[in-house]
Amino acid sequence: MNLTPQHNPEEFNQFLFEEIDLDLYQHKFIRDTLVKAQRGQSTIYDSSVINSTESGWILIIHSEMLLIYGHNWSTKQFQEIRDIFDLNKYNNYTLAGEDELIEELINFYKPKNSQTEKRRLFYKTEEVNVFDTNNYRMELGTINQLDELALMLQGYYHEEYNGLNDKEIEDMQDRMFSMIENEKVYVLLNSDNKIISFCSIIDPGIGILFTKNEYRNKGCGKMLLSYCSDILQQRNSTVFLMTDRDKPESNQVCSKVGFEPYFNYKMIKINCG
Repeated sequence: MNLTPQHNPEEFNQFLFEEIDLDLYQHKFIRDTLVKAQRGQSTIYDSSVINSTESGWILIIHSEMLLIYGHNWSTKQFQEIRDIFDLNKYNNYTLAGEDELIEELINFYKPKNSQTEKRRLFYKTEEVNVFDTNNYRMELGTINQLDELALMLQGYYHEEYNGLNDKEIEDMQDRMFSMIENEKVYVLLNSDNKIISFCSIIDPGIGILFTKNEYRNKGCGKMLLSYCSDILQQRNSTVFLMTDRDKPESNQVCSKVGFEPYFNYKMIKINCG
């Protein structure tokens, strides 16, 4: 059965908010999109669709991207979706969400081309490994560290997206100021009181972990990640985070702290050029 915002608005919203567990960490991008739509910051278009059966569902939200998620789906549902949704009319459009489902839909619709933009691994743990901090100290970030932390945050975006998503320093200062003000960023300091790493918290998950280049491969990020993860674990039992699947060093740090992967996320652009 297909549900759309245009033809079945009440049923569409009821399924979206009652049958799909939006509190699950792997659904964080669905939740973020819905919050933006409720605030008038984005639009959920009528071409969005939910296909549901007694045992599973597929969700395609058409907004700035096509968000694609599912649970216990079958390829038989693809034909029902195709009756009202044509993936190939989306040119230079990004699909984002559940890796396996996106791949199956691409194989089904066969767009003229596709290009992977980002692959992420979602991790979780209920037991955080603790490490000797030696001469390092960990504490909440402060306003007098704002400028340095903003530069580090800018560096993170440059590295994470290979220079394709660079940010203005003013934007980074605003964002870091908010994190400091709301006590959502921690720093690792050495014996000379210099900032080595920072880690942000987006309860119930870890946000951004970034270590200055000259201090990498020395266990610094691991210590700070462990410290922040332990804070969240005491609050919520389970701690979550996500990494770039194609950056082995980030995933190795997560594994050392005790995280295990459980969800594959992908962003892929179709019908390019």
